[in-house]
Amino acid sequence: MFSRKGKVLIRRFSNDANGSIAILSAISMIFVVAAAALAIDVGSLYTERRTLQGVADLAAMAAASDLARAEDAVAATIEANGVEATFTLERGNYTADPNLSREQRFKPGQAPNNAVRVNLQKIGQAFFARSMPTQQLSIGVSAIAATANSAAFSIGSRLLSVRGGVVNQVLGGLLGSNVSLSVMDHSALVNTNLQLVPLMNALASEVAITSGSYSDVLAATANMGDILVAAAEVAESNGDSSGASAMLRLVNANSWSKTVPLSSLLDLGPYGSLRIGDPARGLDATVSALQLVTGSALLANGGRQLQIDVAASVPNLLSLTMDLAVGEVPQQSALIAVGRTGKFVRTAQTRMKLTARVGGSGLLAGINLRLPLYLDLAYGEARMAAVDCQQGPTPSATVAARSGIARVWIGEVGYFPFENFDYAPSVSSARIIDTLLVDVDGQAFADAGNTSETLLTFDQSDVDNATVKRTSTNNLTESLVTSLLSNLQLQVQVLGLSLNTPDAIENAVSNTLAGVAEPLDEVLYSLLTTLGVNLGEADIRVHGIRCGSGVLAG
Repeated sequence: MFSRKGKVLIRRFSNDANGSIAILSAISMIFVVAAAALAIDVGSLYTERRTLQGVADLAAMAAASDLARAEDAVAATIEANGVEATFTLERGNYTADPNLSREQRFKPGQAPNNAVRVNLQKIGQAFFARSMPTQQLSIGVSAIAATANSAAFSIGSRLLSVRGGVVNQVLGGLLGSNVSLSVMDHSALVNTNLQLVPLMNALASEVAITSGSYSDVLAATANMGDILVAAAEVAESNGDSSGASAMLRLVNANSWSKTVPLSSLLDLGPYGSLRIGDPARGLDATVSALQLVTGSALLANGGRQLQIDVAASVPNLLSLTMDLAVGEVPQQSALIAVGRTGKFVRTAQTRMKLTARVGGSGLLAGINLRLPLYLDLAYGEARMAAVDCQQGPTPSATVAARSGIARVWIGEVGYFPFENFDYAPSVSSARIIDTLLVDVDGQAFADAGNTSETLLTFDQSDVDNATVKRTSTNNLTESLVTSLLSNLQLQVQVLGLSLNTPDAIENAVSNTLAGVAEPLDEVLYSLLTTLGVNLGEADIRVHGIRCGSGVLAG
């Protein structure tokens, strides 16, 4: 029992509020400090887990790249990253089927082995929790990587020799500059092969990107001068001085204002995530310097319509002019790509008008005939169908190619739909002869192209020899102009009266135009191949095959 005096003191103390805040603060600080300690430990463990997951990803990719020595690859990756962790490894089979759940895609122990699962475990570092009598904190992560065979391939790679200045005129018109490729320059560019990784490093320097990945470089826009200088640097480092000199002459002779979206020119696929300057084992694919120049010209920004006079290239003609419109390359595609099964490359849609003027003879002496040709070429495409690293002594790649549908007319087309690819062409009869007494109108149509894919297989020797394979249509057996002229429907008006075509005039027109059919075909195909597109054909080249590279899977 407390005395009366003690009870009074206790009552006074309980009723006294002085210092209560300090007491409560002192008590709550215990919980604040504990919460802060817990937050620090949780944050530290989370950071450790993310770091460990990154190491697991790298280790799994290294193991998938070398399944026979997978354990050594994992151990080397862990040591290289300075992590103290234990690991277990499971080989198995991975199926990249979106219809399967993530858990069902990897089957450990199932043959044939094409994937690994790497499990890493370590003791987490806790700054405060370790002072408490509690169990050690363990961090565990896992990663699955599969062997991903890949190939580099392109479409529209036919390279034509320089003839009659047509190549220079087309390239110059596309680039808005003067191009003067000599036969020696052309040969040097054809024979100069550039490896993609050194080219990407040189392009990164030209567009002033010093850090990041190759995808960052491809997201940039370069002008033609940047591309030529980078290519010349790579050629010179390879000891190819003639190719380097040809490109530098092009640089020095012009001010290259047109720009090129690099992502539409090159697609590195899984290698795009590599950091600039990092070694890219297996990415040893090469591209022709001339293919790089012509592909860049097709993608150059700015006006895509041009008109050139190519009469000097076609004998027996009074004049021959060409209007050209090049559309955008379809989305999610490039002209040259590195990728696994299912990867696409596509050409650009192209429209062309050729207007020829021919001097008549005999019955048509003194009369000029006008022959307008119009071509509408849909894009061609190629799909990587398979990369086979198991069968045969060397790896092979199979490409499924489909040529673009080509629709060609003798007739008139309005300028607006010609340059606007959102509109289908509307072609009307063309006025071939226009005199005071006699007018002759004519129209013809032909098409070429495949609606089904053709499988083309390339082995390592095809890659080494830069072999170009092509798929072609079966429904255009004659030359284009000859085919059109054989279908040409003529209508004659004499003094404004419409008549059935008199045999004499029909024969005179047919004979006159037949005399220029062959040279017209020659210049037409020359122009198309310069543009990297071919009438009813698709040209495919495989630049490199890579077996055994590992990529993350899930």
